[in-house]
Amino acid sequence: MTRNERDMKTLIHAIALCAAACLALPAAHAATVQQHALQSSVPDPLAGADAARGTKVAFTLFLPDAKPEGGYPLVLHASGFGLGRLRELPPRDTDPGASYWSRVDRLVPTLVERGYAVISFDHRGHGDSGGDSRIMDPQVEIADIRSLIDWAERELPLRKGADGKPRIGSIGGSYGGGYQMQLAQLEPRIATAIPSMTWYDLQHSLAPQGVLKQGFVQFECFMAQRGKVRDGGLLRPLCETAPKPGAWSWNDMGADAQRLRDAYQAHGPSGLSWSGQPSRRVDALVVQASEDVLFDMDEGLRNWRQLKAVGGDVRLMVLRSGHVNPRAGQRDKPARCGSVDAMDAMLGWLDAKLRDIEPSAPSVPQLCIALDDGTAFEGTAPIAAQFGAALARTEVRAGSPAPVFVPLPTDALRGAVLAGVPEAELDVRAAGGPGVALVGLALRRNGELMLLSDQVVPAPPGRQRIALGGVAARLRPGDELGVALFATHAQYVWAPASGAPVAGIAGDNAYAVSGRVWLPLAADGAAR
Repeated sequence: MTRNERDMKTLIHAIALCAAACLALPAAHAATVQQHALQSSVPDPLAGADAARGTKVAFTLFLPDAKPEGGYPLVLHASGFGLGRLRELPPRDTDPGASYWSRVDRLVPTLVERGYAVISFDHRGHGDSGGDSRIMDPQVEIADIRSLIDWAERELPLRKGADGKPRIGSIGGSYGGGYQMQLAQLEPRIATAIPSMTWYDLQHSLAPQGVLKQGFVQFECFMAQRGKVRDGGLLRPLCETAPKPGAWSWNDMGADAQRLRDAYQAHGPSGLSWSGQPSRRVDALVVQASEDVLFDMDEGLRNWRQLKAVGGDVRLMVLRSGHVNPRAGQRDKPARCGSVDAMDAMLGWLDAKLRDIEPSAPSVPQLCIALDDGTAFEGTAPIAAQFGAALARTEVRAGSPAPVFVPLPTDALRGAVLAGVPEAELDVRAAGGPGVALVGLALRRNGELMLLSDQVVPAPPGRQRIALGGVAARLRPGDELGVALFATHAQYVWAPASGAPVAGIAGDNAYAVSGRVWLPLAADGAAR
């Protein structure tokens, strides 16, 4: 086995994408499990002469043995990129100390026990579904999913609300969260959504400021290969070019660069996907994580703000761990926000919105951000980046094995809290290689340097104002708050095998940087 294969196995295990980790857990109550397929109206370019017949959408239907009075509330479920649908009922969720990824699929048996119908489907280009992956194109993937709702309305006795519409919600994380924002806007039959650990602007997620997150770009390419995802033209150019020696930015994609950026941006909330469509009010519980190095806290905040602006009941829960990178020393953490268990909150939310059971929803905070000491910040909005501090000109030399720590002149009092998205205005001067500054907030505590929320953000040469990765932490007496500057970092470099050429921001990167940083810093009063 090559080093690359071992690293990928470690990464898959750490992200906990395999829900079969605890087979010894007790089985769920009896339920009806049926395998189905339908044809969506979207042509299948891989079907040759039969393309016009539409695209096969494969799904599993989970039904309780007894139909609830008034019909079934329906929940749509989807898995992450490169993964398939649930084909059988997983064990129940019985480990409150496990991560989000280990627990989210285990909500399904509990939902079925509570009288829900659940449809778990294969994404387009995945598993038994047909077609090619267009990475959540609203005219393709979202249209496929809308055909599932048509089928459910036609074939199942669904519970209806006072408005006569069926009670339908959605769950899923990562790529399984990516469909939910667009579906909720384009499909009037969606009553509520729980988009989790997902993107607002996918081209920015994969390459903030145009700099490729090589670790996760290559992981997604590996998952596409492992899951036999059928490419619709948005994967191969990225997966073939990004790992080449010296490649580190969107610009290295050559003639495909602008097409890829435009498509990734359009296929999500930030793009023009909804051009001509009025914004739709929908109730939603947005779940994100501060220590997510693919879709950081800011992505969830943007989704939350966009949904909230339309006027629905929209709440935000920021857990600690989401997409983790073991090469950067990250580990999964329990799916909690202070005293609130994320799975309990999700179940309570669905019960309130789809079954009219109160007071489940009031138990879900309006906004909750998990801190690093087991407590949480609660309020109506995250802390604004309002505390400014100067960043003195600092040089980072090529090959520096450790980050350079620059203390910021702050008077951090006992119990002060960071809970939001810091901002920075930076002047970056290249001194070698790409000359990209790699910047993160950090604490020096008892002589040890701690990168806050594992967030490192790139800043290419030039003057710019950027958002740094969202952070969530409580300061202690004696802590020094500052900026960590890296010459290279595991999130932005790719070494597929020992001795092989390296892609990304590699060892020749050097720069000087100065500017100003604004911190989301507040006193202890709002943290619980």
